Amino acid sequence: AGLTLANPSGTPIQGQKLIVRIKDNGTARSISYGTQYRDMGNTRPTTTVISKTLYLGFIYNATDTKWDLVASAQEL
Repeated sequence: AGLTLANPSGTPIQGQKLIVRIKDNGTARSISYGTQYRDMGNTRPTTTVISKTLYLGFIYNATDTKWDLVASAQEL
Protein backbone atom coordinates (compact mmCIF):
# COMPACT_ATOMS: atom_id res chain seq x y z
CA ALA A 1 0.00 0.00 0.00
CA GLY A 2 1.03 3.61 -0.39
CA LEU A 3 2.57 5.65 2.44
CA THR A 4 1.00 8.72 4.00
CA LEU A 5 3.22 10.92 6.17
CA ALA A 6 0.67 12.30 8.60
CA ASN A 7 1.21 15.61 10.35
CA PRO A 8 3.40 14.93 13.40
CA SER A 9 1.70 15.12 16.79
CA GLY A 10 3.07 17.09 19.71
CA THR A 11 4.28 20.67 19.85
CA PRO A 12 7.29 21.29 17.61
CA ILE A 13 9.47 24.37 18.11
CA GLN A 14 10.88 26.82 15.59
CA GLY A 15 13.78 25.23 13.71
CA GLN A 16 13.15 21.68 14.95
CA LYS A 17 14.42 19.06 12.52
CA LEU A 18 12.69 15.93 11.27
CA ILE A 19 14.41 13.29 9.16
CA VAL A 20 12.35 10.58 7.48
CA ARG A 21 13.88 7.42 5.99
CA ILE A 22 11.78 5.48 3.48
CA LYS A 23 12.50 2.18 1.73
CA ASP A 24 9.86 0.10 -0.02
CA ASN A 25 9.58 -3.69 -0.08
CA GLY A 26 10.62 -4.20 -3.70
CA THR A 27 7.52 -2.56 -5.15
CA ALA A 28 7.29 1.16 -5.95
CA ARG A 29 4.84 2.83 -3.55
CA SER A 30 3.07 6.17 -3.58
CA ILE A 31 3.96 8.80 -0.97
CA SER A 32 1.45 11.41 0.20
CA TYR A 33 1.80 14.09 2.85
CA GLY A 34 -0.23 15.75 5.57
CA THR A 35 -1.21 19.40 5.24
CA GLN A 36 1.72 20.67 7.35
CA TYR A 37 4.39 19.55 4.86
CA ARG A 38 5.52 21.83 2.04
CA ASP A 39 8.24 22.11 -0.57
CA MET A 40 11.05 24.55 0.16
CA GLY A 41 13.68 24.48 -2.59
CA ASN A 42 13.03 20.74 -3.07
CA THR A 43 10.02 18.92 -4.44
CA ARG A 44 8.45 16.27 -2.21
CA PRO A 45 8.75 12.88 -3.93
CA THR A 46 5.42 11.19 -4.68
CA THR A 47 6.68 7.64 -5.25
CA THR A 48 9.49 5.42 -4.04
CA VAL A 49 12.16 3.98 -6.31
CA ILE A 50 12.13 0.18 -6.09
CA SER A 51 14.40 -1.07 -3.28
CA LYS A 52 16.20 2.29 -2.88
CA THR A 53 16.50 4.25 0.37
CA LEU A 54 15.13 7.80 0.41
CA TYR A 55 15.89 10.40 3.07
CA LEU A 56 13.77 13.54 3.56
CA GLY A 57 14.94 16.38 5.80
CA PHE A 58 12.42 18.86 7.17
CA ILE A 59 12.75 21.96 9.38
CA TYR A 60 9.76 23.29 11.32
CA ASN A 61 8.58 26.81 10.49
CA ALA A 62 6.54 27.96 13.51
CA THR A 63 5.44 31.18 11.80
CA ASP A 64 3.60 29.24 9.09
CA THR A 65 3.01 25.99 11.05
CA LYS A 66 4.74 24.00 8.30
CA TRP A 67 7.43 21.34 7.98
CA ASP A 68 9.62 22.68 5.17
CA LEU A 69 11.41 20.11 3.00
CA VAL A 70 15.00 21.38 2.81
CA ALA A 71 16.79 18.18 1.74
CA SER A 72 15.99 15.07 -0.26
CA ALA A 73 18.50 12.29 -0.98
CA GLN A 74 17.83 9.17 -3.02
CA GLU A 75 20.13 6.13 -3.00
CA LEU A 76 21.80 5.68 -6.38
